[in-house]
Amino acid sequence: MTVHGPIALILVGHGSARHPEAAAPILALAEGIRARGIFDEVACAFMKQAPLPELAGRLVRCPTVVVVPVFAGKGYYTDILIPQAMGLSGPVSRIHGRTWLYTAAAGTHPRLPDILCRRAEMVAAGVGLDPRRAALLLIAHGSSRDPHSGDTALGIADAIAQQSRFAEVAVCFLEQEPRATRWPELIAAREVIALPLLVARGTHASEDIPPLFGLSPGATGAVDRHGHRVRLVAGLGAEAELIDLVLELAEAALAG
Repeated sequence: MTVHGPIALILVGHGSARHPEAAAPILALAEGIRARGIFDEVACAFMKQAPLPELAGRLVRCPTVVVVPVFAGKGYYTDILIPQAMGLSGPVSRIHGRTWLYTAAAGTHPRLPDILCRRAEMVAAGVGLDPRRAALLLIAHGSSRDPHSGDTALGIADAIAQQSRFAEVAVCFLEQEPRATRWPELIAAREVIALPLLVARGTHASEDIPPLFGLSPGATGAVDRHGHRVRLVAGLGAEAELIDLVLELAEAALAG
């Protein structure tokens, strides 16, 4: 990716007022992007902790700013709250003489289903398990306030299912139906690979999801639960794959 002129990148994450360490994955992602030397400035803002998106204009000085919401899908945060907080009126906004480009959520990138598949297949290969004998369980956030919040996760699950790389593919949500607590009802296969559909590991991935499988917060690995052998995989963090997705979204915004 080649960028001409002073351009800033701002990553917007969820964050947590109760657990400030939830910002760590987004900060690490920003550091990985910064190390590539593509943008003149790279900064982060968070919905639930400082610095808030309302202050994004003070975080960078460049006349052109690309904003990437690092969320697993489009929904209430990406469509309503973030644009409102930042004063954005659409994909392109002019604010006080500066150009702001707002991209789609990182989780909507078309390459994400394949990245998730390969991540799960690597876990299966590591224990000698044929992924075609295992179920892939995607655990997304969802929202009770936005009926379309789970659409991205459902689309990803459908795209993976069509490839027939797993015995079955199911999706559940932390905050909408089908609830993640009902995961045993959604799976028939004995072997299960559970993968959080949360872009950038944070509080949900480390604290809310492991207990669903009888694991302590922060734990992954294999566990026997409700007649299934579950292997919980860590969600996407600051890996090169996620960095590439974010950069491709930024590149598309700049090209447009």
